[in-house]
Amino acid sequence: MATDRDYYDVMGVPRGASQDDIKKAYRELVKQYHPDLHKDDPQAPRHMSDVNEAYDTLSDPAKRQQYDVYGKAGPTAFPGAGQAWAPQGGGSGQTFGGFDIGDLFGSFMGGFGRQQSEEMPHGRDLSVSMTLTLEQAVFGVKQEIQVRRYDTCATCHGTGAASGTSPKACPTCNGRGEVRQVQDTIFGRVVTAGVCPTCRGEGRVIESPCPACKGSGVTKADKTIEVTIPAGVDSGMKVRIAGQGDAGKHGGQTGDLYLFITVQHDSRFERQGSSLYHTVRVSPAKAVLGTTIAVPLVEGGTETVTIPAGSQHGAEVRIRGKGAQAVGERRRGDYIVRIEIGVPKTLTAEQRKLYKQLADIEK
Repeated sequence: MATDRDYYDVMGVPRGASQDDIKKAYRELVKQYHPDLHKDDPQAPRHMSDVNEAYDTLSDPAKRQQYDVYGKAGPTAFPGAGQAWAPQGGGSGQTFGGFDIGDLFGSFMGGFGRQQSEEMPHGRDLSVSMTLTLEQAVFGVKQEIQVRRYDTCATCHGTGAASGTSPKACPTCNGRGEVRQVQDTIFGRVVTAGVCPTCRGEGRVIESPCPACKGSGVTKADKTIEVTIPAGVDSGMKVRIAGQGDAGKHGGQTGDLYLFITVQHDSRFERQGSSLYHTVRVSPAKAVLGTTIAVPLVEGGTETVTIPAGSQHGAEVRIRGKGAQAVGERRRGDYIVRIEIGVPKTLTAEQRKLYKQLADIEK
């Protein structure tokens, strides 16, 4: 039966979602609830029916606009409420308010129709965790990684059919991927649509499956691919490598590969966005008189920094353009040297004498 939930809640998208967002959400929900993929879940058909019902409306701009204004009932919820029932030529049966009853009620009967079968061949997105050094994260890097994925079958080139043969249109649904039933109800003639049981919505059958891929059109293998990590990435970010996920069955679109980034801790630096911080410890005398020191750089080597006379504990010296950077930015951030004044815990006899003289002068 029809869902009582708001269609946007069913799809898990906000009311202002774009068509691409709705399509992406539908694709993920199909993976999550499709009965063929979750045969052990008795609730899967009901969830998928709700999803299909919501997607049928939200994916159609005209239906979506009417739903946003009037809700599920529409402006003509009952005969006489503004627009009468009227047969429409060329449709699948009785219509109401300009909408095909088959479109409105098809998903209530557990069917998903051609809309779903067109989504299913899309290959899965894959994910790989990558650990980078701070230097690699700051400047970017190219690396080879191994991915276990489904690739297009080299024997049948993705058709799923044995050599010398080809898939044929499904005789049950004539290649539509769906079967329709006509029922006479108190509302008139209702047309319901469901996934074709013979071809499972693909619209074609393979009489002689390819022996290499067993008719799926894809085979699993370990692949070594080179990936490019852009400069400026940080822990928690993900990098999308288009077209490097699983190949879609029977020539379907290939999924993407997502790299989840972790940047190793570098004890020399603290990173805050595009800024790098390095703490140096100087003696009270050097803080008072000023000094020069060498600090390490993330790219290697050192940089000479002048600590001004009279520097206080916690003061900072800024080196422009020697820090990190944000993804997509060309300019590097700043390298900030934090000054920490270290008071000695023990003194030599000479140091104690000099500190005592200084204390006497300060009196």
